[in-house]
Amino acid sequence: MNWFLLALFFGYQYAARSCAGTFGDEIRTAFRIDADRFADFGAWCMLAYSCLQIPFGIALDRIGIRRIVLISFAVCLAGNYTFTHAQTFETARLGRLLSGIGGVPAYMSAVKLIADEFSITSAGFFIGLTRAVGSALVIAGNPLLKNICLNGGHSWQQSADFLNYFGTFIFLLCVMFLFPYHKQPAPSVSQQKPLRDVLANGKIYLFGFLIIGTNTAAVALADLWGPGFLMTKFRLSAQSAVNGTQLIYGGMLLGSVLLPMLFAKNIMRGACIGCTVLTVLFFTVVNGPASLSTALLCIFLLSIGIFSAIDMLFFALGARLSTPQTSGLIASFINSIGMFGEPILQKYIGMMLHRTWNGALSNEGLPLYRTVDYERALQILPMLAVVCCLLTFFIARSSALSQNRFP
Repeated sequence: MNWFLLALFFGYQYAARSCAGTFGDEIRTAFRIDADRFADFGAWCMLAYSCLQIPFGIALDRIGIRRIVLISFAVCLAGNYTFTHAQTFETARLGRLLSGIGGVPAYMSAVKLIADEFSITSAGFFIGLTRAVGSALVIAGNPLLKNICLNGGHSWQQSADFLNYFGTFIFLLCVMFLFPYHKQPAPSVSQQKPLRDVLANGKIYLFGFLIIGTNTAAVALADLWGPGFLMTKFRLSAQSAVNGTQLIYGGMLLGSVLLPMLFAKNIMRGACIGCTVLTVLFFTVVNGPASLSTALLCIFLLSIGIFSAIDMLFFALGARLSTPQTSGLIASFINSIGMFGEPILQKYIGMMLHRTWNGALSNEGLPLYRTVDYERALQILPMLAVVCCLLTFFIARSSALSQNRFP
């Protein structure tokens, strides 16, 4: 029950995080902003999310899951409400910052619970299943919210409020049914210096950097820029572009379940290399000059999500390095490195998009970005995936179950 509630919390904050991309045109029109300032909605949220991973990870290990999650969930709800009811750009940006702060422990609390309570053989599967629950809520929620906005006669703020109502319901479930959990391990030499042990382990840094080139790159596209890119390059309607972006999340859902099932017991370097190579390929094709049919585009977007979910194996490898006293810290440290890349990517893409803009304006007076502008700005994604592919050669050829803990 605890795991399921934490997975729902993760799914809610995941859907709220990607909400800005779902209503990209509406938000830019409401606040009269260009791509550079629009990128702040993703960058500020993810900057808080990534920078606070380690402090929250330590707090989870020392204070326990229930108290940290309930306080954070309340902050996340307050931030999302502030964002959807803001009258100025600055207030909306503050709401996104609060949303990022509140969402920090959503994923790592589930990973900590899994690392502490689940068997080594099933940990990778349940870490992936947590991501799958989150992706499922995004896939179901974003197109529904967009449809309410386009066809239901509601503003984007009123449509996004339905997500806040859903989050409030999950929060009340957590208040009633999330049981206190704080596993205190028996003291040992290595557990007396958990932070030093984690910081000195180079494998943890490697796993974090690998996440940047796979899942973080895919999320950067899906969270903020996917709908606008698909509408511009492939001439899709607003609803179809949002639906198309959900295919990336759909791929993550499938990959988060399938990849751990196939490889979690014995994580092979060849599998990691193969998935990153395919991620590079599909990023390059979608962002390349070739014209794609709707069917091929859907297949490639789905494939980006599937193979970028290889990060589940990197988290599983990190879990095998943990003890009950360090599980939250290790999960947060890996997630911090991986997620820190997203605000940088979001801001970089927004700046590059606006830098290559030719000065054309829409009827509302907003910048009109061309296909070539999006292609140049998004070139960073396959380039990062190439770097990630090279880094996978530093993974041991086989990470078997016996290699699971600090000595």
